[in-house]
Amino acid sequence: MDTLIPIGQGQRQLLVGDAGAGKSALALDLVIAQQGRAVLCVYVLISQKRSAVMATLDTLRRTGALAYTCVVVAEATATPGFKYLAPFTGCAIAEGWMWAGRDVLVVYDDLTTHARAYRELSLLLRRPPGREAYPGDIFYLHSRLLERSTRLAARCGGGSMTAPPLIETEQGDIAAYIPTNLISITDSQIYLDPQLFARSFLPAIDVTRSVSRIGGKAQEAAIKAEAGRMKLDYLRFLELEVFTRFGARLEAGIAAKIRRGRLLRELLKQQRLSPLSPEQQMAWLVAYNENEFDGLEGEALAARLARLLERAAASGLTLADGREA
Repeated sequence: MDTLIPIGQGQRQLLVGDAGAGKSALALDLVIAQQGRAVLCVYVLISQKRSAVMATLDTLRRTGALAYTCVVVAEATATPGFKYLAPFTGCAIAEGWMWAGRDVLVVYDDLTTHARAYRELSLLLRRPPGREAYPGDIFYLHSRLLERSTRLAARCGGGSMTAPPLIETEQGDIAAYIPTNLISITDSQIYLDPQLFARSFLPAIDVTRSVSRIGGKAQEAAIKAEAGRMKLDYLRFLELEVFTRFGARLEAGIAAKIRRGRLLRELLKQQRLSPLSPEQQMAWLVAYNENEFDGLEGEALAARLARLLERAAASGLTLADGREA
């Protein structure tokens, strides 16, 4: 994400995809990645099973993230009123910290279940249903919630509140009512493809359907300089890969680009709950752009990458030191 679709402070970045595509795992990675960065986190669980809630708490505790994270829970057995209030409660906590001058990350997991809870609550109150039986003010409620995210000026304390809301789609339909509403509210979206997830490309981010309206403005300058070439190579590879499905004989130049694209796809894979530091990302980006991984596959590539990341973590260098990081 930091190299392809970065998130800046104060942004609203939508995580969208079908059930089981890894949205919650990616959101937990976001929280764990804030360790040591003086960022407070709020994780809102809406209409989740108790087993899922306990698994989330256990993950945060094991990784040390619970020390700087507040968890707001409205379980699946809670009343519709509690489910409706859960994200606003998390937002209020995060906004209080923001006005105190702190940087805050608040995760809403997820707003699809929140919309369903509000629909149930509205039907109980006999309010007239609208599209897909949702009440007409659901768009206003979500916009009011997400537009609290911002970055304050220094005279107001300089705090920030960043919100990555999660939204569930059905069969990849991002044109449904609730996904369409949230896409129009947020600054950008990251789409997770279940087909990529099934092929073990994790995180299953579909670059062609993911959009960032901020782009490189949210990146470190050094990473931005190195990532531009990498993104161009990957997009070209996705276009050329189509030809391999027909078994056509490829020219040597095209075959070389496809091999390099497949190498890049392996490098972009990341283990769950193991976020990389900016220095580690800079290290593999420079190595890729300098063709240090060419000719490697499988275990050899994984071993070379692991050694490089270990050296980058142990070097003590920062991005301010330039390409040596």
